[in-house]
Amino acid sequence: MRSAWVCTRTDVLGNLAVLLAAVGVFGTGTGWPDVIVSPIMAGLQGAWIVLRQSRHELRIAASPA
Repeated sequence: MRSAWVCTRTDVLGNLAVLLAAVGVFGTGTGWPDVIVSPIMAGLQGAWIVLRQSRHELRIAASPA
C-alpha cells in the first residue's frame, strides 16, 4: 500500500517538474530548464524509499526474537 502511495506521489511531482521545465524552455528559448529539472527528477525516485523500507522490514524479520 505504501509503495503505491510513494510511486503515485513521485509520478505527480515528476509530471509537475516536467511541466515547469517545459514552461521554462518556452519562456527562455534555451534547454537549461530541462538540465536543471532532470537531476531533481532523478532524486525523486520513489523506489529508493520503498527499497529502504523493505530492507528495514527484512532486517526486523531476520533478527532473532
